[in-house]
Amino acid sequence: MLDLALQAFGGAGNGPCKAARMIAALPEAAVAQTSSLAIEVRQALEQRGCDVERQPQESLESYLDRLDTALMAWFRDSGAREAFDALYRHSHARVVSWLRWVLAEQRARLDPVELLQDTFVNVYRYARGFRSEHGGSFRVWVRTIAANVVRRARSVAARLRFVSSDHDLLFAVESEHRSPQSRVMDGEETRGLRDAYVILLQHYLAAYEQLSERDRRALELVELDGLSYAQVCEVLNVGHSNMKMIMLRARRRLLQRMALSLGAMSSEAEAA
Repeated sequence: MLDLALQAFGGAGNGPCKAARMIAALPEAAVAQTSSLAIEVRQALEQRGCDVERQPQESLESYLDRLDTALMAWFRDSGAREAFDALYRHSHARVVSWLRWVLAEQRARLDPVELLQDTFVNVYRYARGFRSEHGGSFRVWVRTIAANVVRRARSVAARLRFVSSDHDLLFAVESEHRSPQSRVMDGEETRGLRDAYVILLQHYLAAYEQLSERDRRALELVELDGLSYAQVCEVLNVGHSNMKMIMLRARRRLLQRMALSLGAMSSEAEAA
């Protein structure tokens, strides 16, 4: 989920960069809204020793970064659904803003929201590898993952080279002048989709943990660290054709196990 990350994210010791200034340029009210935490989330963080209040000399960006890192560490340690949900709510607006900046810089015609979802899939999957070394750890880590997601998406797009002229007609932007009822329905759909997304990630993680150590390592090196198959071959000491089979079978096993667990959940719901 890495050259792009080296250019664009402002990690510790890297100094200010354009992407970091972009966050600071967001409307104060919009950014401040992302820092609001539910009471139970605040209590959970405080129990872990996190000061959820902004300090007098703390910049808004540093404050938000610190809370993101604390939320990610909570999810890493607990695997709790409410921790991941709180992390997503708190951080996704700034992650997608960074993705939009990256796409604009690269003039890439990709969907930032789709890239955001792919990024958080990898955040969920590889949570155990997260290291909370400083307040900005999550920002650095998630942008590294997002940069890999962008790179892979651009690679796929370059291979396909197919743009449908009917796409804009089929998926035309909805008019901004919607009725209050439509807005309420949209909000309910968004909440429902978010809940379904978290459930799907839980099934994905359960399937991922059932893979062999080699399969998990191969997926992590390719999809999180952004290594090429040739580089992973050297790390795992396998041949290129063998590497392709490892990835193919690992992804197939993930899909099969997710299908089984989701099917079982559906059967239980029907029985109830």
